[in-house]
Amino acid sequence: MTDKDKIINRDSTTVLQNRWKICKNHIVYYGIRKAPYTFKNSVRLLKSTLDILRAMDGEKTLRETGINFQIKKLIRQKIVVLKEDYKKDAEDFASANFCKNCVANDYLIPGLELDEDGLCPMCASREKLKKLKSVLPLRTDFPHNDKGKYDVAAFYTGGKDSTYLLYYLSKVKKLRVLALTWITEYMSDSAKESMQRAKSAFPDVSFISKKVDADAMSAIYAEHFRLAGNTCMCPSLAYVLFLETIARENVPYLVLGNEPVQMHNLLFNNISPTIAFSPAWQKAGEFFFNLGRILTFKRPLTKGKMQTYFTMRTLAKGTFWGKSNEGRYQSEQVRNVHAALKKSPELMNPFVNTFKKCAAKGNFPALVHIDFAEVADGYGWDEIKSLLAKKTGWTGGEGNKALHTSCCIEKCKEFTQLERFREMKSRTVPYSAIELSLAVGAGNVSREKALEEIENYSGFFGCEKEYTLMMRPVERDSLKK
Repeated sequence: MTDKDKIINRDSTTVLQNRWKICKNHIVYYGIRKAPYTFKNSVRLLKSTLDILRAMDGEKTLRETGINFQIKKLIRQKIVVLKEDYKKDAEDFASANFCKNCVANDYLIPGLELDEDGLCPMCASREKLKKLKSVLPLRTDFPHNDKGKYDVAAFYTGGKDSTYLLYYLSKVKKLRVLALTWITEYMSDSAKESMQRAKSAFPDVSFISKKVDADAMSAIYAEHFRLAGNTCMCPSLAYVLFLETIARENVPYLVLGNEPVQMHNLLFNNISPTIAFSPAWQKAGEFFFNLGRILTFKRPLTKGKMQTYFTMRTLAKGTFWGKSNEGRYQSEQVRNVHAALKKSPELMNPFVNTFKKCAAKGNFPALVHIDFAEVADGYGWDEIKSLLAKKTGWTGGEGNKALHTSCCIEKCKEFTQLERFREMKSRTVPYSAIELSLAVGAGNVSREKALEEIENYSGFFGCEKEYTLMMRPVERDSLKK
């Protein structure tokens, strides 16, 4: 018997710690763990171990439930704990435990663990995050496109980030830009106004907008509402709507320019592994992917086109990993979007056909990313908003809100993500809670202003009835059931 084994009292009553849940042959943590387990929220276990965990009802001792080597390991990692050490969720925002550096707390992120220095995992990982830029190839220079009218295409919503992207591509880099807009029922008034002003501010940009048939959109929204509790699925539909346009116009690049912290959200939501941010890994992936295409007599894809292929393929055919909600990484959002889109064959069938043609010929645009933190000297929100207001007439609308300004039901997403995560019905940690914390740590916004945005402009403190009413523009019989 080792020294570690001697500290385990078989007459003690133990339970599975709060926020851990048995999911088939795994236990999954609904929260964000401190180092060294920050990116390890899932543990695969033997059937015998899972049976022992199920027997831990808060009354039986270890002697009664049984114990094995995996249970001993779970005890050492404080995943299995004494009954009296079971942690309860914070009851309200006022009683939450806060990171000493940013706005992360265990009310908006149930299951958030702080380290011995009082730092949340986002702040504790700050130095590591500086080296992790993007899961997409990074690019700032784009050649003149001799085969078409446009050098680059970009999705445009009228929000802070997409407006800055247009400014950077058009005014700073002097490129010929095709701006693509999906018109939805949820566009905020400030976004609509900013879009009109942008057409005057960017006379050399070509603007194209499309709107989906109301009945088709109703069916899509209804299914996504059933699966996710909300109808937030941007920008996924934009890919479906505009792939044919981009391919027809021979646009070589589809450029994304997200809020910098959104990329790191992929890590803390366990959607993407850290290795996916490595340029070396991306290069190796492209090599083996293209080797497979060559062996099947298909044209290799250049840098960035592989990322486009997999993005479009996922929307057209769904995820590779089926419906499983286990494992370390999950694609819950992607699965929900694909399932919702399937409710409109008249929309999806042309997209799938276009995808197949592009896949066969290899004529996808390269999906690339611009690191705003690099090109905008840190991307401070106040500075960026002032720049855009001066150069483009951009307006952010409500108060000092800076995160996700283009959608009028952003509050609905925040509310439903928090409620579903709190109840462990979804593995999606509320995006805004993570992104605001990351933004403070990165210096994009002060802690005081981030708290102001949470308390005054977020949807975390609303009520279900209020946010259900926000979706009235797309309600049909299927949504009312």
